[in-house]
Amino acid sequence: MHPAILITIIVIGSLAVLAVLMLLLRLYMIKPGRRNGEMKKYANVRYAHRGLHDGGRAENSLSAFSAAKAHGYGIEFDLRLSGDGILVVHHDATLNRTCGIEGRVIDKTASELSALSLSGTPDGVPTFRELLSLIDGAVPLLIELKQAAGESGVAEAFLREIEGYNGDFIVESFNPGVLRTVKRARPDILIGILSYKYSTDKRYKGRLLFWLLERLYLNFLMRPDFISYEKDGFDVKNLRYIRRKFNTPLLAWTVKSAEEERKAYGDGFDTVIFEGYIPEE
Repeated sequence: MHPAILITIIVIGSLAVLAVLMLLLRLYMIKPGRRNGEMKKYANVRYAHRGLHDGGRAENSLSAFSAAKAHGYGIEFDLRLSGDGILVVHHDATLNRTCGIEGRVIDKTASELSALSLSGTPDGVPTFRELLSLIDGAVPLLIELKQAAGESGVAEAFLREIEGYNGDFIVESFNPGVLRTVKRARPDILIGILSYKYSTDKRYKGRLLFWLLERLYLNFLMRPDFISYEKDGFDVKNLRYIRRKFNTPLLAWTVKSAEEERKAYGDGFDTVIFEGYIPEE
């Protein structure tokens, strides 16, 4: 055989092997968990984003959670640690937007946070225990664990406080490490990765970690049982592939109208995390 032909065959063969290896690596990295059957009852629930809040009820307040419970909606909410190590229900790391004061949640005790006014209402920042007592298994909970870089302990505190709760709940986070901690300690808990198109956000554009998170390449760290993705993110290739290949349940956030809800279902999402309207029955 002519040497040039042999070299060509070797190069083509090597490229083919490399392509197969790259495909297998991609599959390994994005592969989700396989508990779709257990997720079925959660994938058919619509979740009120931070409770059913409006002008008279603040987000992530006991009043908003009571309203969602009364309507029979699932409840999505956020957990982070107070300064004295108690899990409280609050989205932002700071109190500026929700309570109109300077300061961080982590710098105040749970008692101090409870005494604040959420958006000018009588409600203060509730604890996780107060929320669990209020809901008491009446509706499913979609629990987001908040832990920023440099923080720790959220997953461990959650695992302690959820012990003995008999209601239905699933757990999600933008942080794969938090989910990994939960899964290692309690493999029975259903977990989901939160993500969105980080590349459209100037804070994260061009940063490798967020490129990997956007494309779900860190799924191998915890094998999520579901994926919560921004409502306009179904054009992300790996998300569509996961849906088609594994039929993994997909939740769309945050949907703000009946029209957006219909579009989310049309794209391929199973259910929605909604706010600002009452979903049609």
